[in-house]
Amino acid sequence: MDGKVILTDSTHVKANASFKANTKVLSQRETTDYTGRLDRYEAEERAGLESSGAIKPQRAGGEKKESPKVEKTVSTTDPDAGILRRLGKPEGMHYLDHQSVDAAHGIVVDVAVTPGNVNNSEPYLERIEYMKEHLGLDIQIAGADSAYGISMIYRAMEDMGVRLHTPGETGGATYKVELKREEFRYDAERDGFLCREEWH
Repeated sequence: MDGKVILTDSTHVKANASFKANTKVLSQRETTDYTGRLDRYEAEERAGLESSGAIKPQRAGGEKKESPKVEKTVSTTDPDAGILRRLGKPEGMHYLDHQSVDAAHGIVVDVAVTPGNVNNSEPYLERIEYMKEHLGLDIQIAGADSAYGISMIYRAMEDMGVRLHTPGETGGATYKVELKREEFRYDAERDGFLCREEWH
């Protein structure tokens, strides 16, 4: 294993749970590793702006607000699963299997499972830190899809000394397109295949 370039993505896994067994519950919004980092970065930025005089200092001693209650759909047969609602994915109770691969050798080095309603970006930084600290990987470059390409993740990866590469957002819908063999012709002169657009 090389461990210098790590590629990460998730795939959905259907839970053994029926929609009929779902119920709605009110629960406290949980503070995740991701939201905890956001709070720390916000506090750092605020302190910097306050010390430069760009904003007024916040009053000290304010009561800490209790996190709001949120309504969640929970399966009574599999309460650890989460309802997946993503474009192009089957709706229902699922898990997300987040896998990271060593790019040099194609070896899976880390697997984390979350409920299907967890955003890909939420467990990502925690998993990168786990691979660096507990597996001893000297990660220098990380690759992931656009779901991971958010400013807070870029900032945290920079702090860790890791360059993150994600594709840019297209701004539009993405669709699976299946091209069939008949849509290509072999061009002996170029020793390559031409798609239908290039036939004329």
